[in-house]
Amino acid sequence: MARASTYTGADAALKDLSDLQVFAPDRFAKALYQEAQIELKEIIKETPVDTGALRATLVLEGPFREGRRIWVVVSAGGPSVTYAFIVHEDTEAFHKVGGAKYIERPLRESAPFLAERIAKRIDLNRAA
Repeated sequence: MARASTYTGADAALKDLSDLQVFAPDRFAKALYQEAQIELKEIIKETPVDTGALRATLVLEGPFREGRRIWVVVSAGGPSVTYAFIVHEDTEAFHKVGGAKYIERPLRESAPFLAERIAKRIDLNRAA
């Protein structure tokens, strides 16, 4: 829920807007990272398991900022699991646990709700 502000003059309103401009990117970045942590848990559940090595390589990085752009990165693979991309992209392969598009699918399912979740997270963080 958004916080209501009451002003007794233009100077107070301008200061509040200035604070918003300065701190909003940090608040958004924090909330984005927190929600991405939840997404990572879902991605882990969807990641195919044979030895467990692929799941062990899943990582969440960020948040990163470049100008007005703020993002996080979820990735899998590395030198010990060079097959991560193949497992992710091979929609014909059968897996007892998880399946292809193990990163993409959970994120696509969450995408319509993510903006609202991040907004709620920002409010929760402000209230704490």
